[in-house]
Amino acid sequence: MSLSQVLEVALGLALTYYLMGLVVSWMCQFVMNAFETRGRTLESVLRRIVGSKTLGQLLSMPQIRSLAPVRYQDWRSIFSRNARLVEKRVEKIPVSNLLDAFFDLAKLDIAASSEELIELINKLPPSEGKTELLRLVNSGVSNVLELRAKMALWFDGLMNQASEMFTALARRYVILFSLALTLVLGVDSIDLFRQLWATPDMRAIASVKAQAYIDQYGYEADTETLLAELEELTIHIGWSSVLKNAPPVDSFSDFLWFWLLKLTGLLMTTVAVAQGAPFWYDLLRKMTTVKSPSPNAPRSDETPAGLTSPTNPEPTPRAYG
Repeated sequence: MSLSQVLEVALGLALTYYLMGLVVSWMCQFVMNAFETRGRTLESVLRRIVGSKTLGQLLSMPQIRSLAPVRYQDWRSIFSRNARLVEKRVEKIPVSNLLDAFFDLAKLDIAASSEELIELINKLPPSEGKTELLRLVNSGVSNVLELRAKMALWFDGLMNQASEMFTALARRYVILFSLALTLVLGVDSIDLFRQLWATPDMRAIASVKAQAYIDQYGYEADTETLLAELEELTIHIGWSSVLKNAPPVDSFSDFLWFWLLKLTGLLMTTVAVAQGAPFWYDLLRKMTTVKSPSPNAPRSDETPAGLTSPTNPEPTPRAYG
């Protein structure tokens, strides 16, 4: 056993997880965009503020509607001569915009006294926003400017909650798609390790491809290329390997042990892929630098541009996004 052999096996494992992570990331972003997951998550928080009946009015306020992204109506529109662009669900709202829209909707800015303020608040439909307004007024907040400042803090907390909710949903998608892709390809980490350890040619291919991806593609590899590379790397360890190597059923102990190892290997792969392509990209970059240092290799503090991690698809500012 040599250090070079160990490193090549680690490169083969990391490269497989990295390629699978990129496919999972693409699948997650496609599904979340199709179902407008970010916008739906935001609306669930806005519904708490104004109630279900008033949600549509809040979303139609100019301060919020102007933030709606404009995209193709569906995937078929991309290929149509008369491509139709439509407004999608709002995905992020700065606290200042939400505050202005909420106070304009409730007409609270016109209140000249605390009595008028309470009267306007009582006209609002039942919601957490109404409850919070009444709590602040009853605690001594008597002018609109102070009320706006207090509500801004509350809105800021809610937008942070919305971001955390979306991150949790995205993480769920990552785990589910990691499991689905692992089962479809039949990539068993234990079997993959054995194949890499016993096959110098397979290790050499993985090592060369790892260096090529770090140097050329980063996070921006084409999805068709990814699937082709995955097929080449996993052709010996997929479900065809199971049919070829599975022991007969009459040898119950061997049969049970074989499938126990197979399920354990599949679970290990799922957990590894769910860490995300950025994690494996950074690890690959460090390992390829150790194996063959290059003067053009990116520094460890550089962050590649392109596809972001599905566990945190976009940087999360204070406004929901």
